[in-house]
Amino acid sequence: MSSIFWPCDVARNGFCYGWDHPALCVAGVLEVEEDSHADALLQLIARSAEAQALIKICGTPRVLGRCVFGSFPRSSCPQPDVEMFCGPSRAYSTAYIYYHRHDTNSLRFYALGLKGIRHFDLQDEVLRSSLKHDFSRIELSPSASNTGQILVNQWNSAKSLEQFIEHEQRAQTTVIQEHHTCAKETSYFTAINKKVQYTINRVESSTNLFWRVASFVFVYSREFSIVVQQIESRARKLRRLLRGVQPVPNEDVRLKSSQYIEFYNALWIILNDLIIGIALRQFLRQDNEAFLHLFKFAFEDKAVHKIRHILLWLDSWPAGLKLNTELSRFYSHSFMGLIALWDRGFRTVIPLIPILLSALELGSAFGVTMALAMVCDLVCIFMAHVQLCYLVSVTVYGHLLRLTASLWNLFRGRRHNVLRNRTDPWDYDVDQLLLGTILFTLVAYLFPTVLVYYILFATMRVSTIVVYASLETALVFMNYFPLFALMLRVKDPQRSPGDIYMRVAPTEGGNGVNVFVEVGHIFS
Repeated sequence: MSSIFWPCDVARNGFCYGWDHPALCVAGVLEVEEDSHADALLQLIARSAEAQALIKICGTPRVLGRCVFGSFPRSSCPQPDVEMFCGPSRAYSTAYIYYHRHDTNSLRFYALGLKGIRHFDLQDEVLRSSLKHDFSRIELSPSASNTGQILVNQWNSAKSLEQFIEHEQRAQTTVIQEHHTCAKETSYFTAINKKVQYTINRVESSTNLFWRVASFVFVYSREFSIVVQQIESRARKLRRLLRGVQPVPNEDVRLKSSQYIEFYNALWIILNDLIIGIALRQFLRQDNEAFLHLFKFAFEDKAVHKIRHILLWLDSWPAGLKLNTELSRFYSHSFMGLIALWDRGFRTVIPLIPILLSALELGSAFGVTMALAMVCDLVCIFMAHVQLCYLVSVTVYGHLLRLTASLWNLFRGRRHNVLRNRTDPWDYDVDQLLLGTILFTLVAYLFPTVLVYYILFATMRVSTIVVYASLETALVFMNYFPLFALMLRVKDPQRSPGDIYMRVAPTEGGNGVNVFVEVGHIFS
């Protein structure tokens, strides 16, 4: 049994044309008198520049045979009487597999899994490299993938091939006029994009000392400031919008659809960001005093007085936890002195807090993402004393653990060989064993106190990281959420297709079955 892929919307008599490799795929029907006329028309189309791009991905179209439909009512499953010029003879039974010829303007297409869709921001090297480790994607063999992709390209290009033939049959002046108008409309955006790219290249290659210092500061501060990263991300999106308005060839509907989704998704993200940011700006402007009081209360009460209260509580043997008195007092006084020094510096900055809130209000006018980025940087700055106390406690804790490991090797009669990175047997003197015993006793009594203070500041550090990570998650959500793709999934699922499957349905008479090419849906 042989298979012929037949378009659902073709039900007229004539010469069918399409491709015979890797399978018989009918693209349409030409209503001409002889097959030589149809062949000459296809050869004329093949010499055009638009059809050359189609031939590269689908193969050369040719006349496949002659089809005749009976006098039955028009249905969604036309079954013609086909006399094939190539492929199987009439001795073999033929199974028709029906597919839809999607118009290029509808941006619907078939795809082999999610490989047919170019996801958003795949220009990012980190995202592109991370997708290589996605074990959930099933990779086909190169030969099977190539064969299936050619067949899918033929389904997607069938309507385009028919449109090329219709345009060739029309008056040539109409085609030239439409092409001239389209080129005239898109030349404006192309000129803008080239001018922006030229300016960026001039700045990057400039020998001016000011631009060199500014670029160095920008690249260096990008590693520490979320605001700088957000400015770079927004500039990248704006450049991508300029590239998105450029036309793409109609032959590759997948590229056209992916650029359409990427362009409008970036546009929706920026517009929603600006709308929410303007609303937040109005909210900050109306409740400026309340936010100022809340900021002072949150920092002084939680980040200063609360930590000082916990340190005093640990120094007074809480709940029967008998820490080393001298070491605990040294820890608490040292950390309270560090926090008091930070609090004194914060009090000198208090008169500048209204300026910070005004800057936050101004940043909200550029989008809520800019406000979130500024809040992330403010959290890092105003919680730096917790980071400093954590570094001190973790340094002492780490040295104490390494000392304990060295003393453990001493009691086992072994020592660490630095050159070979291993532990070797070793004979210690009595004085060395006595000194090790004294040091081990000191470590054993001091270790609980060091551990308690390490746990305290490690918990505070983790809490700060959780707040910072929550803000960054909201920032990433506002920057990369596929809002337009989800709306498009609800509106027209066939514009964001998943994998391909075959659906078998009984015929209208019930004496046979029809096979249809269907697409799965992403986000399902």
